[in-house]
Amino acid sequence: MKLLGLNSPEIFIILVVLLSILGTKRIEKGFLLFKKVLKFLLSKEESKIKEETIEAEVKSEESEESKIKEETIEAEVKSEESEESKIKEETIEAEVKSEESEESKIKEETIEAEVKSKKPKKKSS
Repeated sequence: MKLLGLNSPEIFIILVVLLSILGTKRIEKGFLLFKKVLKFLLSKEESKIKEETIEAEVKSEESEESKIKEETIEAEVKSEESEESKIKEETIEAEVKSEESEESKIKEETIEAEVKSKKPKKKSS
């Protein structure tokens, strides 16, 4: 294998000399930095950013749709509740009217009974 016109044994000797000069701590730091650079170069940062923006747009559209759906559902529920309350009011009014008519009938009957009892009885001779 040749790299820059150098054979493999020559490359190996050059690397050993460089690494011995740098020291172990610098070698570790360099190796970690080299890993980070490779990860950065091999990653798809642009596509990730684009995907994130697309996902954010989709989520905002979904939230808008859900808000609209919630508003329509709330409107339907309110209309149903108002219809139910109207029906309940009508039934309550009908019950109250029937109770009032029963009470008025009872009052009329008691008044008639009192009037009849107050009429003087004719004495027969």
